Formats: sequence, structure tokens, C-alpha cells
Amino acid sequence: MNNLSITSELYLDGNKFEGTVPRDLSGGTLMVIDLHDNELSGKLDMSLWNRSSLKVLNLAGNHITGKIHPQICSFTRLELLDISSNNLTGSVPNCSCMLLHFLNLSGNSLSSHISYPFFNISSLIALDIRNNQFAGNLHWICYLDNIRLLSLGGNKFEGQVTPNLCELLHLRIIDLSHNKLSGSLPSCIGNFFFKGDRGDQIFQVVLTSLPYSLKPYDNPYGLRGFSFTTKGNMYTYGRSFFVSMSGVDLSANMLHGEIPWELGNMSHIKSLNLSYNFFVGPIPETFGGMEEIESLDLSHNELSGPIPWQLVRLCSLGVFSVAYNNLSGCIPNSGQLGSFGMESYLANTNLHKITQGNMCTPSLDPIAEEDVCEMFGDPILYMVMAAGFILAFWATVAFSLFHPYGTSVMFKL
Repeated sequence: MNNLSITSELYLDGNKFEGTVPRDLSGGTLMVIDLHDNELSGKLDMSLWNRSSLKVLNLAGNHITGKIHPQICSFTRLELLDISSNNLTGSVPNCSCMLLHFLNLSGNSLSSHISYPFFNISSLIALDIRNNQFAGNLHWICYLDNIRLLSLGGNKFEGQVTPNLCELLHLRIIDLSHNKLSGSLPSCIGNFFFKGDRGDQIFQVVLTSLPYSLKPYDNPYGLRGFSFTTKGNMYTYGRSFFVSMSGVDLSANMLHGEIPWELGNMSHIKSLNLSYNFFVGPIPETFGGMEEIESLDLSHNELSGPIPWQLVRLCSLGVFSVAYNNLSGCIPNSGQLGSFGMESYLANTNLHKITQGNMCTPSLDPIAEEDVCEMFGDPILYMVMAAGFILAFWATVAFSLFHPYGTSVMFKL
């Protein structure tokens, strides 16, 4: 590679190249280096790199070890950096002079204690640092003025979900799952609008500055997508994830208190996961206003009370779970809620199926498999059975008293 005269872009991704990343890459006007998804290993030594023109560096999906070399801070024109899914360790150098738009460090073993931004994060549109060992609180996220995707899951962040999060008006995807966050959930999170805008001026600025081959993409991050868990699976969103996906994942933390009713104001959200926390109290009735939601997971909490009937309005709901709570009353059988199996409602002792007559009576024996509400819940069926019994009784009496054969039978008895 040192002998190649490449003037603009170098794409060697998706092969089986081995060995180390070239140590001496100097001169030229190379704007893109894409070596992701190969078999590269060894340390990432950029001490002799002289790439002042570099805008895109993608080394994701290799076996690179060691620390992130401070030389990376000299790439002041770098707008996209993806070194995810490697074996990098140590802290992240403080590169406050860089104006990155897309940063992906996920899937490594990095361990910085983040109390201040290690990049000039006011320019970031997407930040993915999932599945590392990052620690500290979340107060620093208030500087992410232009962020659209904020993915911090699978780390060791602690403290409360800061209300400063609500000041980030452009957020589309928020993943704070599998951390050590505690305290109550700020009600202002319900102010997120989550409505995509293809005419976003920030994206246009990024598109005009990136190489021509990347410009046709709605999402400037055209080399490798960002991931988000929804509907129980991990999905990778590529070219248009900013407008096709919106969601909040706060699962597997230590959050407690009641779920703020204001969250129901997020009418354009598509995925909400609050599972594996310690939330108490009722499911907010306002959740019926989340018109576009496709995945709602409230399982493994301490929620109580009935399932609000307003949830039957959620026509786009494809995945739903309130399992392992303390809910009671009837399971609505209309709308999308009627299409989910009992696995969505497991381990709620006082929660019962609803009958065809929209009636439900709690079981006298919680261990019994057949609920009383299923046996006697339909008043019409009950009336028909009672009338049939009465008619059969009087018909038998009349037959016994007035029919000759019936009379002879009675005398014999």
C-alpha cells in the first residue's frame, strides 16, 4: 500500500486480509480508508501516518489490539471514525480538536471514566460506544447538541438519567440499557418528538463534505450501519435509520419509581423497552397515544393494577410484554393485544383472560387452570343454559303426569 498512488478513496473491506494495519501511510490526498471486516490484527500504530486530508477511517470488524494511538487526534478533518468490533483496550485519547460526525467504538474493551467529552462532541450526529467498560455519570451528554443516535448500552455508567438528556431535541435512538443507572425516570423524556425529517440541514452539510461516492446515501454513514435492539432482536440500520427507526431502550438498569405518564406523548416512537428495572405503580393510560409504536416491553418490573384498555388503540404493535409484574384484572382481547400469546403476560398471578362477552371474574383458586371468568363470564350463554334447564325440567314433569307411559313409569317407581 505504501507504493500505491491513490488520490481519493481506498476500499479493501470484506476480504480476508491478514497482518497488521500499514504503519506508514503518508502523503497524498487520500480521503477514505475502508478496511473493515477483514482479519487484520496487531496494534494500531499510526505514529507515522500523515493523512491531513482523511475524512473516513473504517477499521471495524478486525482483530486489532492495544490502545487507540493519540496520533489519531491529528486527523482534524476526520468526520467518520469506526473502529468497532476489535480488541482495543485502555482509555480514549482526548481529541477535542476533532469535528467528528459519526463515531463508533462499540464492541471493544475500552475503559475510560467519562466525566468530560473526549472528542468535540458538539458536532456528533451518531455516537455508538456500546459494549465496553466505560464508567461515570451521564452529565456530559448535554454537550451533544446535534446528536441523533446515542448508544451507550452495555457499559458501567451509573447515577441518574439526567434531565439534561431532554435538551437533546434531535434524538432518534437512545440506548442506555445494561448499565447501573438508578433513580426515577425524568418525565421530560416524554417531550421527544421522534419525527424524522429527510430535509435535515445538518445531514446536507455532512453530505456535501464527504466524498462523492458516499453522497447518494440518505444516511451519510454508508459504510457500516449502527445497531439497535427492538422486537427482541438486534437490527442494524444503514442508509436511512434516522428516518426509519426511533426508540428508547433503558432495560437492565436499576431505575425505580412510577413510569411517568408523559412518556405517552411520544406519538412517533417505534420501540420502548423499560424491562428489567424496578418500576412500580400502574401502566400509564397515556401509552395508548403512542400511535406508531411497534415494540413495547415492560416485563420484569413491579408494575401493578390493570392493563389499560387504551392500549388496544396501538394498531402497529408487533411485540408486547408485561410478563413478570404484579398486574391484575383482565387481559384485553381486542385490537393488537388480542393477538399475543400468554407468554406476554406470564407470572402475573391476578391477571386473567377475558371471555367473549367482555366479562372477567378473578379465579377463586389461583392454581386452577380454568378461570371462573371463562366458565361464567358470558351472560347470554348462561341465560340460554338456565332456560334450557328449566324447560327440560318442566317437560319431564309434564311427561310424567299426563302421558300414559310416563304415568305407568311413575306408578312402578
